[in-house]
Amino acid sequence: MKALIQPLQQRLAQFNKEPAGFEPQAGRAAVAIILREGGEATEMLMIRRAIRDGDPWSGHMGFPGGRRDPGDQSNLGCALRETEEELGVDLLHCATQLGELTDVNTGWRADRPEMLVTPFVFQVNDVPVMSPNDEVDEVVWIPLHFLMQPDQREPMVWEWKGQQMESDSYLYASYRIWGLSLMMIDEMLALLRPS
Repeated sequence: MKALIQPLQQRLAQFNKEPAGFEPQAGRAAVAIILREGGEATEMLMIRRAIRDGDPWSGHMGFPGGRRDPGDQSNLGCALRETEEELGVDLLHCATQLGELTDVNTGWRADRPEMLVTPFVFQVNDVPVMSPNDEVDEVVWIPLHFLMQPDQREPMVWEWKGQQMESDSYLYASYRIWGLSLMMIDEMLALLRPS
């Protein structure tokens, strides 16, 4: 398989992030998209969130990260702190930051802003030892080439406020990837497609 991190790094260096154009009502959050060149493919780290009462993303596949605290100096600082808390990984010491993607609105509509989540992309050469906390049920490396195959994409039905909703998703082994994480992945992979 073709290595994808170097071309992605080049595209991220030229990427101009569009500002959100509004201030989120529920604050800000940040996540870390961690990539590695695996033995056979470029892979992306995802976590399956632990099932917890009151967590709207309970049991979902996502990236390490979370809500920005008042003590965080920046969105990047939030992503670094949350990754260390959730996985026991200090990205400042084991990773290279490749770039930043567009903020994702958890409200999904600009006219109903909720929280803005900033995705930061990192590369690790040597996979660090991880010690997931109680917020993380599982750590999974997903091959990017799987996500780049349109025929792997499938519809998913879910319930929101009593209504049946449909959205795109990927099912990798038993891991359903959809929602906010898929929006971030789609933007990142779009940078790898020929313009």
